[in-house]
Amino acid sequence: MKGSLTTISDNRKERNEVHRQLTELLGDELKINSICWRDLPAEKKIFDDLLLVTSCQVKEIVLPYLKEECKYLLATRTLNIKNVQMLFNIPEGSRVLVVNTTLDYALEVIKELENMGLNHLDFYPYFPQQKIQRNSFDYALTTGHPHLVPKQINNILDLGIPLISIVTIVEILLYFKMSKTYEKLVNSRYLKDLIKQTWELNNHARENELLLTQIETIISEFDDGIIVTDPQQRIFFYNKLAIKFLEKSESIKGQKLKEVMPWFDEKNSSSFTKINDKEFYLKNGEVILGDNYKTRLITLKELNCIQDIDEKYRKHKKYSGYQAKHCFADIICNSRVMKDLIRKAYRIARTESTVLIRGESGTGKELLAQSIHNESKRNKYPFVAINCAALNENLLESELFGYEEGAFTGAKKGGKKGLFEIAHKGSIFLDEIGDAPLAIQAKLLRVLQEKEIMRVSGERIIPIDVRVIAATNRDLLKLIEEGAFRKDLYYRINILPLYVPPLRERKEDIHVLFQHFLQKYCSREKIHFPQMGPQTLHTLTEYFWPGNIRELENLAEYIATILPVSPSCSEIIEQFIASPPCNHKRGDRKREIEERPLFRDKETKEQARLLLHLLYENKKSGVIWGRGKLREALLKQGVVLSQQQIKLRLEYLKKAGLVQTKIGKGTYILPRGEELILRGEKAEGPK
Repeated sequence: MKGSLTTISDNRKERNEVHRQLTELLGDELKINSICWRDLPAEKKIFDDLLLVTSCQVKEIVLPYLKEECKYLLATRTLNIKNVQMLFNIPEGSRVLVVNTTLDYALEVIKELENMGLNHLDFYPYFPQQKIQRNSFDYALTTGHPHLVPKQINNILDLGIPLISIVTIVEILLYFKMSKTYEKLVNSRYLKDLIKQTWELNNHARENELLLTQIETIISEFDDGIIVTDPQQRIFFYNKLAIKFLEKSESIKGQKLKEVMPWFDEKNSSSFTKINDKEFYLKNGEVILGDNYKTRLITLKELNCIQDIDEKYRKHKKYSGYQAKHCFADIICNSRVMKDLIRKAYRIARTESTVLIRGESGTGKELLAQSIHNESKRNKYPFVAINCAALNENLLESELFGYEEGAFTGAKKGGKKGLFEIAHKGSIFLDEIGDAPLAIQAKLLRVLQEKEIMRVSGERIIPIDVRVIAATNRDLLKLIEEGAFRKDLYYRINILPLYVPPLRERKEDIHVLFQHFLQKYCSREKIHFPQMGPQTLHTLTEYFWPGNIRELENLAEYIATILPVSPSCSEIIEQFIASPPCNHKRGDRKREIEERPLFRDKETKEQARLLLHLLYENKKSGVIWGRGKLREALLKQGVVLSQQQIKLRLEYLKKAGLVQTKIGKGTYILPRGEELILRGEKAEGPK
């Protein structure tokens, strides 16, 4: 006669899974009944040969329903190893919410996972009604209760209902004295699968351990000292060089970083430091693994190695001279007009279109061009600069486009790459483009249109991918009228225009720039920084600076050089202002600019005057208009202009110091423009 076994489970899903498992193993030998504790009869106590309670949570509920003489076992459970393998696909360090009906159940699952060697993830227990921070977990893991997972978690891994462990199954066999069934159990697919899956899981863990060992071996061969800490700032990895540099004779694993390196400042991302009379360059940064698991990576490199690398780099001709050295952080300014210009240039840098930078000589056009390149997606590729006014037509052509072997007397064997080829994937800066010969302008136009070049005496078309940044201190529109500059080329390069104002239009920058240059050259000459009174600074501000920033820097260098043999800094400045090195009389350049007409034809002058009147009325009304509304207002007066035409006229008014533009908001009139309106004068002559 068959023995009888009754299982009592927490819920119906668990009851069905337990019944399926035990029936598959022991159904031929035992009568197996499976119920849920909610189905226990209230009016009478239950009895069977053996009761199997599937969890300790159910035990306290079930005991009052059992007859005193009834024997029971408390089952031990195990996760389905086949499903556990899914966890190896989750990135290391991920935060995983372990969801179950109670906190104790969730903790049991976590404990079993950790015992299996799954230590690459951060497990957090969860049960219904528990609150969690929104979006703080990428994954949720459950054992048959996916409906309990918080809705904001999309990645759900269900390991299924835990299995009755092999230990509990053996206890059942012993109780019913079913020794003949042992052989069946051993040969069962259940046990074979259990052994196979356990082997695969252990093999996976061994592979991970081997991979970690390989990574540690590779990192140990780096030329830098490497230290990695955990979120509690304890060292959990270091290589051989780190121990050598720190001169430690024993393991530093598990020690607090501050104990090993008391001088370390975590706020500095990079610094130079001295360790045991040797100079090192230290880099420090946080590395986030998974979700909010922060580690710290520290590298130490000997300065001698850096110097060796630098020397090799300088000898490497491939990159020599084709780098942009400056970025936007190098532009020193206090004025609003320059800060607006930098903000605009930041936006332009992230595009791929051609840029035209206008401004007087010495205003820093190349500094702006280099900054645009370094902020662009092309910053890993060459930045090639050439002054179009410095070479004659033939030399400029061969420099820009290259030449084939035998192109002319003295040509290199094998030919030579042009600057456009060298700048491939990067940027080319065409300085003083207004002085380029007309023949070169025609070829530049083709390059911009077709994105291809041909070497001098060459027959092969060479495709190029280059961003062009052009600059000029000339009035290109005037040159077009005079026939010295191609109109079609102008519209090809004037896609993203930038205007760098002269120093006299941003007087707020004079003081800060002068102090920067003077400090630089005083440090070079190893002299004390001279003190200057308010009158001296006022003198600097009022000077016209025809040579702009270049002239200002020249003055700072001159002062630092002769100050040790001169009475005072203020006297040097007074002498300079009285007789500047450029031989300009103080008002000559200013007068020259004032006398230059803003527009050459009467119609354009009248359009500019109407725009100025509109901006004047706007100021009285307290509004600022963009080009769209200005165009609508002009149409009402019978004046038809495109937004591009309005932009051109506003730029000239801005250049004249009559209006100013707020990025993204519109244009407003300046006091000087108001004066012209009130005096009834027409807008003439940029200052």
